Amino acid sequence: MNKIFFSIIIVSIYFTLAACNSKTGNNSTTNEAKVPLELSPPTETEFTNHQAFETSDKITYVASDYGEIQEYGSEFYYDENTKGLYYNLECFYLNSDFLFTMNETLEKIYDSYLKQYQETEDWYMEQGNQDLPNVPYSKLEFLGIQYIDNDYVSLLFNDITHMGSATAYSSYDAITLDRHTGNEVTASEILEKNDSELLEIVNGLMGLDAKADWGDLDFYLAENKIIFFYRIPGIWEDVILER
Repeated sequence: MNKIFFSIIIVSIYFTLAACNSKTGNNSTTNEAKVPLELSPPTETEFTNHQAFETSDKITYVASDYGEIQEYGSEFYYDENTKGLYYNLECFYLNSDFLFTMNETLEKIYDSYLKQYQETEDWYMEQGNQDLPNVPYSKLEFLGIQYIDNDYVSLLFNDITHMGSATAYSSYDAITLDRHTGNEVTASEILEKNDSELLEIVNGLMGLDAKADWGDLDFYLAENKIIFFYRIPGIWEDVILER
């Protein structure tokens, strides 16, 4: 899924109906850590909602026990008093108990989001001052650690795009890292299944009419489970498979 194209299309529709390191404006950066939202592992049911697990033996992971959040953001102004756009990234880095290459992998992913946000900023600012009820922004929000064992670490993020209206648009992104290599791993590698076959299984269990690919679907891990979800939250129920 091309997130930049998706954001621009939605913004274009909004402006039609209704009427971030930059070349201009003021920049601000902070490394102050925040307490992330803690999410718990899933139940044993076939389907569940990955945002609200309820189980008596749930495991929670306090992010500060395993690493730290570093925040990066910039603000952009049309003129001295009018903010046109801002972006913010909550980047989680693992501590020294983990391979340093895992943080290198995370850094590359964060850099791709930063590039996306900066390109979106360029497009917004080229449109000129807009009469919007709220200041548009892009944000990568760290939702929490989903799972850690001797082999893998699964993290969950929310990529938020706000066009200045009353509604923000979310796209969930899970990152699962191999603790032995430091690299991001795919669901097909974890389950040792053919990628096309796995997509067909998940699509069928999710009840999708049209075939969704990994631009639409993502996954994270739980104890002996792998949880597949549709990136846009609140549309289709998650699929849980044994691993």
